[in-house]
Amino acid sequence: MTVPGTMSQRISVLVAVAALVVSGLLFINTADAEEVGTAAPADIRLNLSRVDPDLLTGLQDELGTATVSEVVGSVNRTGRACNAPATNRVASFCWNSGDSSVAYWMPQGITSSSDAHASGKVDGKEVLVTSWYDTGSSGINRGVRLSFVDMANATTPQYRHILLVEPYWNGSQADFRAVKAHAGGIVWYGDKLYVNNTYSGMRIFDMNDLMKVTTGDSSKIGRQANGQFMAHDYLYVLPQEGRYVPSHTGGEPEVRYSQTSLDRTTSPASLLVSEYDANGTGTRMVRFNLDEASSMIDEDDDGYARADWSYVVSIRSMQGATSVNGVYYIHRSNGSSNKGDLLTWVPGNTAKINAGALPIGPEDVSYWSQKGQLWNSTEYAGQRYVFATRLSSW
Repeated sequence: MTVPGTMSQRISVLVAVAALVVSGLLFINTADAEEVGTAAPADIRLNLSRVDPDLLTGLQDELGTATVSEVVGSVNRTGRACNAPATNRVASFCWNSGDSSVAYWMPQGITSSSDAHASGKVDGKEVLVTSWYDTGSSGINRGVRLSFVDMANATTPQYRHILLVEPYWNGSQADFRAVKAHAGGIVWYGDKLYVNNTYSGMRIFDMNDLMKVTTGDSSKIGRQANGQFMAHDYLYVLPQEGRYVPSHTGGEPEVRYSQTSLDRTTSPASLLVSEYDANGTGTRMVRFNLDEASSMIDEDDDGYARADWSYVVSIRSMQGATSVNGVYYIHRSNGSSNKGDLLTWVPGNTAKINAGALPIGPEDVSYWSQKGQLWNSTEYAGQRYVFATRLSSW
């Protein structure tokens, strides 16, 4: 079945998919589409709620701003050479020993300078960015951190962690606190960074708002009594610019914003959101068009950013999905003991399951277009890889 219309058009029905695994193939049945999908993609909505501009200005006045180049130029950790057990692997590295084994930080999302700019570089550098969320098991919940990885050496790259923060008014003073989110997917597009917040939609950050703070105490965050700002001993913070708050109409179930990837092969470029569910019942993919000039999600006249395409795929344990020229590449986890799967699929056709093709615990996936590679980061302590596979080999 071919879904009518272009990516920029509203598709009038939500297409349902029933999945059946037979001999490594995923069969897609769209015969009962209208019986299952009763709402249009336009019934899936996001509304941007911005942080008070005076609040961000207050932090900038006190802390100044830093650039991505400064962060990458101050890398303080070095990755280790390793061979990720992935089919069609073309590159891989491992975090340093502490980051590979730490239990309370869990790797999740992944994006790169290839997403950020069509050239594949930011300030002349190739940069990989991953997200980690704090489980709180250490007694402190530090929220979400990002790893900025200088990919000049993709085998033993150098990197630095920074902390995401949420600005707030502390009385009359600008302050910030930890961002509490799963951060299961991230996309860096232009100057903007999108961070998934599960059923709470997505948070958005501006890379121009990076700020340098005081280090020396891993227990403290925000404004201190002496006027200094701290962030759990991280040197840089990135304050939130706003939140895309989700809503839905027409009986459409709320969307679980589990993962997000960028597709530059659509016109305009778009964000592809996919839902995680262990059983996969009713899981969807949802696409939002982007405005190139602002790097924001395209809005209608009433201020809502509505989905431009959606598809019920009912694929279990989706940890990430991206699309390139109409082909979808889906990473699926099989728990903490079994290798992950990579599925390739074109809507309306049979999808192929490459069983056990990925390491244990694959997470979000991002396409590095200049290299023709799919990048992924695995999550479990002691089994953490960052790796790329060759797109053309799938």
